[in-house]
Amino acid sequence: MTDGSVGSDPDTIPSRPTFIYRSPVHLDELDSLQLLHNSRFIVHVERAMVAFYRTLGAPWGVALDENPDQFQMVREVQAKFTAPFRGMGEMVIHIWVDRLGESSCVYGFVCTSSEGKLVYARGTRTVVKLHPVSLQPTPWSETFTRGHLPLL
Repeated sequence: MTDGSVGSDPDTIPSRPTFIYRSPVHLDELDSLQLLHNSRFIVHVERAMVAFYRTLGAPWGVALDENPDQFQMVREVQAKFTAPFRGMGEMVIHIWVDRLGESSCVYGFVCTSSEGKLVYARGTRTVVKLHPVSLQPTPWSETFTRGHLPLL
């Protein structure tokens, strides 16, 4: 196991642009050892994803006709935990786009300390856009695609 420092893995934070989200860690997310529970890392990544989606210019709510790209499902989440997050504080989530397909998108993420020197977790999150009636994969809109290009 690495020491979790960013320098120990050159692929931890990519040199390309990332979306950065500062996420507070609260007391009720900690286990009996005062460590952030492993399942909570993904919750913080999801919060970062919602913040990123809000920057794309289309509303994210219940009205699918206003933003059909929000009808998507998570196909897969993979995470590798490299260091414990102890106690309450702030964790920084970096998100980028590994691959943007016609109806799918693979995001990379890394969870770091607020100063970026310690890596707690890294992984990928894959989503697929679905047609709201047939539930079959359907292409992303031009707005969605254009909004993701800077993170590719």
